[in-house]
Amino acid sequence: MFTETVRQPSEGIDRGRVYSLLTARPDNRRPLTWERNQIDLLLMEGCEFLCPWTHKRIRVGAAYDLDHIVPVALRPINELWNLIPADPAFNSQVKRDRLPSEDSLQRAEPSLLQTYQHYRRSQGLRPVLESDACRRFGAFTPQESFELQLVKRTAAFVRCVAQWRHAAQF
Repeated sequence: MFTETVRQPSEGIDRGRVYSLLTARPDNRRPLTWERNQIDLLLMEGCEFLCPWTHKRIRVGAAYDLDHIVPVALRPINELWNLIPADPAFNSQVKRDRLPSEDSLQRAEPSLLQTYQHYRRSQGLRPVLESDACRRFGAFTPQESFELQLVKRTAAFVRCVAQWRHAAQF
């Protein structure tokens, strides 16, 4: 309504167009429905995840959040390596927009490894995980497991973001 009171070029901009521009999602903020559906399929197939922060078991039927290891508030990355099933209470009340501390990161590594292994066993998630990881971190070597290399590179990336952004940690 405000834009209608502002003098505009002869073609003008209508209220609907302004609303669309103000509420549009940037590409990197797309909904995570597909990723969540793929994880739900893994759960239905019997995979079990552990929240990397609380080690709470996430099984079929259990509530979980799709957590961004590096929070969107710090760096909007919806790449699959950055998305993990997590305890919803911890994610919303403790982690929020904070990065894991060095201790939290070290305790999380076995859960992250398991999560990435589950993702790679999934026909739908494997190509997305590999593509996202290679685009973010470069080539992976065949001498060590892809998942283990990804855990190490994810942890190194988190450390860098923490250092660059002086971000709060848990």
